[in-house]
Amino acid sequence: MSALERISIAAIADTAADLATQARDAEAASIDCVWTPELFRSSVTQATWIAAATERIGVGTGIAWAFTRSPFILAVTALDLDEMSEGRFRLGLGAGVKRLNETWHGVEYGRPAPHLRETIEAVRLIMQKAHAGEPIRYAGEYHDIDIKGWVRPHRPARESVPIYAAAVQEGMARMAGDVADGLIGHPICSLRWLDEVLVASFERGLGRSGRERRDFDFIPTVSCAISDDEEAAYEAARRTICFYATVRTYASLWEVHGFGEAAAAVGDAFRAGDLAAMPAAIPDEMVDTYCAAGPLDKVRARVAEVAERGDGVFLTPPSYFIGAEEIAAYQRRIVEGFAPATASG
Repeated sequence: MSALERISIAAIADTAADLATQARDAEAASIDCVWTPELFRSSVTQATWIAAATERIGVGTGIAWAFTRSPFILAVTALDLDEMSEGRFRLGLGAGVKRLNETWHGVEYGRPAPHLRETIEAVRLIMQKAHAGEPIRYAGEYHDIDIKGWVRPHRPARESVPIYAAAVQEGMARMAGDVADGLIGHPICSLRWLDEVLVASFERGLGRSGRERRDFDFIPTVSCAISDDEEAAYEAARRTICFYATVRTYASLWEVHGFGEAAAAVGDAFRAGDLAAMPAAIPDEMVDTYCAAGPLDKVRARVAEVAERGDGVFLTPPSYFIGAEEIAAYQRRIVEGFAPATASG
């Protein structure tokens, strides 16, 4: 199966009813997986809702913030969701950004790649031993877990639940190759960054862990603004780039292509409260580097290039600084334009 036959989408809809309808439509179109983001809603409650509303489509947290929940809660949540979905669940975990972990959640961030590595290892250990009735011991820098006298009485849906890590930088991608079952790419990413940072790094991790490339599921992500009105598509993509340009974590992603000054201008405008100036700082070349915007054929060509690097491809609409109806329209065009059932028909 080619990567273009394994299309993932994000659960992005205005209401809970819309989320369920969107997931059922995606299932009917043979979309591979719906991943639930975590910012305005809980990734876990969305995944539960979507699993209950569907029968066949994969359901994943895309992503759950790993440091804001204990490994025990993450493990039993994953086992619950896998049972409730009858083996369709994928646990996607990410570090998030330092400021939000510490100021919104009051949790330790530390060194994110080693921290997430420990979390994945601990969660997997708890899931593996949950039904064995054996002591569970994990000792690391961030997690010190000692579980005795506990056995989960509920039958698991399958032998194991796959764990995916989200990565932007080299260290996190390498860690994913070390210990995760797969890697979810970031929606704002260039082809050069895919090749030189993400793929090169997780392959080093796979080599260190003694695994083959076929043992790992890489799902790169593309932000897609599909519209015959190319100017509108570029403007929507510009606005999503603006959201990430306000976060210093992504500075190296811009600088490698010479867009550091443009990103800095967006950040300056944001901090000055001049929201109108933000998208104006993003040139068309920056949109072409990081997103796929314009008519369907043009977007398809860019997505095909990204898909060559992955085992599936995760397509998201522009979703920041534009209205809910506009987001929904871009989401529908992704499903209509890329759904395997539509392509085969």
